[in-house]
Amino acid sequence: MQKIPINLAQAGMVLEKPVTLETGQVLLAAGATLNENIIRIIESKGIKYITVKGTPLDLDGIASSPSYTKRIERLDYLFRYYKDDQFMQKIKKLIQNYFKQKAALEQQASKGEE
Repeated sequence: MQKIPINLAQAGMVLEKPVTLETGQVLLAAGATLNENIIRIIESKGIKYITVKGTPLDLDGIASSPSYTKRIERLDYLFRYYKDDQFMQKIKKLIQNYFKQKAALEQQASKGEE
């Protein structure tokens, strides 16, 4: 399972979790296969992230900007005293994933400008 920004979603991906509106209403059920029309509908509803099955995007292998790469590397230093604290390691992982997603969005935006 992988949480991804909606603008990196691609046709053929399968939802792991349902897509819900702010009101709690289910827009798409888990197990739905995405296509271009569905992706546009999700975007039009203001939904920023979806959770899909598997790990279709390699967020570790992206050519991220130096600023995000440095931020990710700095996390090791910032969390150096918490190597045995499971809670703090979960927080570190969440922050790393956030920076990877931001870098992926930045990379996607730069491809659109070309």
